[in-house]
Amino acid sequence: MATYKVALNSVVTLFVAMCIWGFSINVAADSQPAEATSVSSSVSSQELGRHVVEFNRDRDYACTQCHKDEKDTLKGAHSDAIHAQTNRNITCVDCHSNVGKDHRDGAPVVTKFAPSQSVAGSEKTAADVAWITQQNETCVECHDPKDLREVNWIHDVHAVDLSCASCHTIHPQTDPMKGIDRKSKIKLCVDCHSDLKKEK
Repeated sequence: MATYKVALNSVVTLFVAMCIWGFSINVAADSQPAEATSVSSSVSSQELGRHVVEFNRDRDYACTQCHKDEKDTLKGAHSDAIHAQTNRNITCVDCHSNVGKDHRDGAPVVTKFAPSQSVAGSEKTAADVAWITQQNETCVECHDPKDLREVNWIHDVHAVDLSCASCHTIHPQTDPMKGIDRKSKIKLCVDCHSDLKKEK
Protein backbone atom coordinates (compact mmCIF):
# COMPACT_ATOMS: atom_id res chain seq x y z
CA MET A 1 0.00 0.00 0.00
CA ALA A 2 2.90 2.32 0.82
CA THR A 3 4.35 1.70 -2.62
CA TYR A 4 1.02 2.66 -4.17
CA LYS A 5 0.95 5.96 -2.24
CA VAL A 6 4.52 6.78 -3.23
CA ALA A 7 3.76 6.09 -6.90
CA LEU A 8 0.60 8.23 -6.81
CA ASN A 9 2.46 11.02 -5.02
CA SER A 10 5.23 10.90 -7.65
CA VAL A 11 2.70 11.10 -10.54
CA VAL A 12 0.90 14.09 -8.96
CA THR A 13 4.22 15.85 -8.29
CA LEU A 14 5.36 15.25 -11.88
CA PHE A 15 2.02 16.57 -13.21
CA VAL A 16 2.23 19.76 -11.09
CA ALA A 17 5.87 20.27 -12.15
CA MET A 18 4.93 19.98 -15.83
CA CYS A 19 2.07 22.48 -15.40
CA ILE A 20 4.38 24.98 -13.70
CA TRP A 21 7.03 24.45 -16.39
CA GLY A 22 4.45 25.01 -19.20
CA PHE A 23 3.08 28.12 -17.48
CA SER A 24 6.57 29.57 -17.04
CA ILE A 25 7.36 29.06 -20.76
CA ASN A 26 4.11 30.85 -21.67
CA VAL A 27 4.90 33.76 -19.33
CA ALA A 28 8.45 34.00 -20.69
CA ALA A 29 7.14 34.16 -24.26
CA ASP A 30 4.65 36.90 -23.33
CA SER A 31 7.27 38.96 -21.52
CA GLN A 32 9.65 39.28 -24.48
CA PRO A 33 10.57 42.85 -25.43
CA ALA A 34 8.01 44.73 -27.56
CA GLU A 35 10.48 44.99 -30.45
CA ALA A 36 10.71 41.23 -30.70
CA THR A 37 6.96 40.66 -30.81
CA SER A 38 5.81 43.71 -32.78
CA VAL A 39 5.22 43.27 -36.49
CA SER A 40 6.86 45.63 -38.91
CA SER A 41 4.41 47.20 -41.37
CA SER A 42 6.40 45.72 -44.23
CA VAL A 43 5.99 42.16 -42.89
CA SER A 44 2.63 40.55 -43.50
CA SER A 45 0.89 38.16 -41.12
CA GLN A 46 1.33 35.34 -43.63
CA GLU A 47 5.13 35.77 -43.53
CA LEU A 48 4.98 35.29 -39.75
CA GLY A 49 3.15 32.00 -40.21
CA ARG A 50 -0.25 33.27 -39.13
CA HIS A 51 -3.38 32.46 -41.08
CA VAL A 52 -5.05 35.51 -42.59
CA VAL A 53 -8.79 35.32 -43.26
CA GLU A 54 -9.88 37.43 -46.20
CA PHE A 55 -13.45 38.26 -47.22
CA ASN A 56 -13.76 36.86 -50.72
CA ARG A 57 -17.46 36.13 -51.11
CA ASP A 58 -18.65 37.03 -54.61
CA ARG A 59 -21.70 39.25 -54.08
CA ASP A 60 -22.54 39.00 -57.80
CA TYR A 61 -22.60 35.19 -57.83
CA ALA A 62 -26.41 34.89 -57.77
CA CYS A 63 -26.74 37.46 -60.57
CA THR A 64 -24.13 35.98 -62.90
CA GLN A 65 -25.63 32.50 -62.68
CA CYS A 66 -28.42 33.67 -65.00
CA HIS A 67 -27.04 36.91 -66.46
CA LYS A 68 -24.09 35.27 -68.14
CA ASP A 69 -21.07 37.37 -68.98
CA GLU A 70 -19.98 35.76 -72.27
CA LYS A 71 -19.31 39.11 -73.93
CA ASP A 72 -17.70 40.63 -70.84
CA THR A 73 -20.46 43.22 -70.73
CA LEU A 74 -20.28 43.36 -66.95
CA LYS A 75 -16.53 44.01 -66.95
CA GLY A 76 -16.58 47.54 -68.31
CA ALA A 77 -16.02 50.89 -66.62
CA HIS A 78 -17.81 49.90 -63.40
CA SER A 79 -16.02 46.58 -62.89
CA ASP A 80 -12.95 48.08 -61.20
CA ALA A 81 -14.68 51.12 -59.71
CA ILE A 82 -14.91 51.70 -55.96
CA HIS A 83 -18.32 52.58 -54.50
CA ALA A 84 -18.24 56.08 -52.98
CA GLN A 85 -20.20 55.16 -49.81
CA THR A 86 -18.99 51.63 -49.07
CA ASN A 87 -15.38 52.09 -50.24
CA ARG A 88 -15.35 48.63 -51.87
CA ASN A 89 -15.82 47.25 -55.36
CA ILE A 90 -19.18 47.93 -56.97
CA THR A 91 -21.48 44.92 -57.18
CA CYS A 92 -24.68 44.31 -59.15
CA VAL A 93 -26.92 45.02 -56.16
CA ASP A 94 -25.20 48.36 -55.48
CA CYS A 95 -26.77 49.76 -58.65
CA HIS A 96 -29.66 47.41 -59.41
CA SER A 97 -30.87 47.09 -55.79
CA ASN A 98 -32.28 43.83 -54.40
CA VAL A 99 -33.37 40.87 -56.45
CA GLY A 100 -36.72 40.26 -54.71
CA LYS A 101 -38.94 37.19 -54.64
CA ASP A 102 -40.63 37.98 -57.97
CA HIS A 103 -37.37 38.31 -59.88
CA ARG A 104 -38.35 35.84 -62.60
CA ASP A 105 -41.68 37.60 -63.01
CA GLY A 106 -40.53 40.98 -64.31
CA ALA A 107 -38.22 41.78 -61.38
CA PRO A 108 -40.38 44.62 -60.01
CA VAL A 109 -37.95 45.71 -57.25
CA VAL A 110 -34.83 45.79 -59.43
CA THR A 111 -33.62 49.19 -60.66
CA LYS A 112 -33.40 48.91 -64.43
CA PHE A 113 -31.43 51.31 -66.63
CA ALA A 114 -32.65 52.16 -70.11
CA PRO A 115 -32.80 55.11 -72.49
CA SER A 116 -35.93 57.05 -71.60
CA GLN A 117 -37.29 60.58 -71.52
CA SER A 118 -40.21 62.25 -69.79
CA VAL A 119 -41.84 63.41 -73.05
CA ALA A 120 -42.65 61.39 -76.15
CA GLY A 121 -39.90 61.44 -78.75
CA SER A 122 -38.90 59.75 -81.96
CA GLU A 123 -36.10 57.50 -80.64
CA LYS A 124 -36.33 57.23 -76.86
CA THR A 125 -39.50 55.97 -75.26
CA ALA A 126 -41.51 58.24 -72.98
CA ALA A 127 -41.32 57.06 -69.39
CA ASP A 128 -42.62 57.97 -65.97
CA VAL A 129 -40.57 60.74 -64.32
CA ALA A 130 -40.39 58.62 -61.13
CA TRP A 131 -38.69 55.80 -63.06
CA ILE A 132 -36.22 58.21 -64.65
CA THR A 133 -35.53 59.75 -61.24
CA GLN A 134 -34.94 56.31 -59.70
CA GLN A 135 -32.35 55.49 -62.37
CA ASN A 136 -30.59 58.83 -62.07
CA GLU A 137 -30.58 58.84 -58.26
CA THR A 138 -28.68 55.55 -58.37
CA CYS A 139 -26.06 57.11 -60.65
CA VAL A 140 -25.59 60.26 -58.57
CA GLU A 141 -24.87 58.21 -55.45
CA CYS A 142 -21.36 57.89 -56.88
CA HIS A 143 -21.24 60.46 -59.69
CA ASP A 144 -21.44 63.78 -57.84
CA PRO A 145 -23.92 66.17 -59.54
CA LYS A 146 -21.58 69.09 -58.85
CA ASP A 147 -18.76 67.34 -60.74
CA LEU A 148 -21.13 66.46 -63.60
CA ARG A 149 -22.27 70.09 -63.80
CA GLU A 150 -18.65 71.25 -64.08
CA VAL A 151 -17.93 68.74 -66.84
CA ASN A 152 -20.92 69.81 -68.91
CA TRP A 153 -23.99 72.00 -68.27
CA ILE A 154 -26.11 69.45 -70.16
CA HIS A 155 -26.22 67.24 -67.05
CA ASP A 156 -28.21 69.85 -65.10
CA VAL A 157 -30.68 70.52 -67.88
CA HIS A 158 -31.52 66.86 -68.49
CA ALA A 159 -31.29 65.47 -64.93
CA VAL A 160 -35.08 65.15 -64.47
CA ASP A 161 -36.29 64.71 -68.04
CA LEU A 162 -33.76 62.21 -69.39
CA SER A 163 -32.23 59.05 -67.93
CA CYS A 164 -28.44 58.90 -67.67
CA ALA A 165 -28.64 55.68 -69.71
CA SER A 166 -30.02 57.68 -72.62
CA CYS A 167 -26.53 59.00 -73.33
CA HIS A 168 -24.23 56.79 -71.26
CA THR A 169 -23.73 53.05 -71.64
CA ILE A 170 -24.08 51.41 -68.23
CA HIS A 171 -21.75 48.42 -68.79
CA PRO A 172 -19.28 49.78 -71.35
CA GLN A 173 -15.74 48.69 -72.04
CA THR A 174 -15.23 52.41 -72.62
CA ASP A 175 -17.88 55.10 -72.20
CA PRO A 176 -18.62 56.54 -75.66
CA MET A 177 -19.46 59.90 -74.04
CA LYS A 178 -16.00 60.39 -72.57
CA GLY A 179 -13.83 62.44 -74.88
CA ILE A 180 -16.66 63.05 -77.34
CA ASP A 181 -15.80 65.87 -79.76
CA ARG A 182 -17.89 69.02 -80.29
CA LYS A 183 -19.36 67.91 -83.62
CA SER A 184 -20.58 64.62 -82.12
CA LYS A 185 -22.12 66.48 -79.17
CA ILE A 186 -24.08 68.73 -81.53
CA LYS A 187 -25.23 65.72 -83.56
CA LEU A 188 -26.41 64.07 -80.32
CA CYS A 189 -28.44 67.17 -79.40
CA VAL A 190 -29.99 67.41 -82.87
CA ASP A 191 -30.80 63.70 -82.99
CA CYS A 192 -32.69 63.92 -79.68
CA HIS A 193 -34.33 67.27 -80.30
CA SER A 194 -35.75 66.11 -83.60
CA ASP A 195 -38.33 68.90 -83.55
CA LEU A 196 -35.46 71.40 -84.06
CA LYS A 197 -34.24 69.35 -87.00
CA LYS A 198 -37.71 69.33 -88.62
CA GLU A 199 -38.05 73.13 -88.40
CA LYS A 200 -34.96 73.72 -90.58
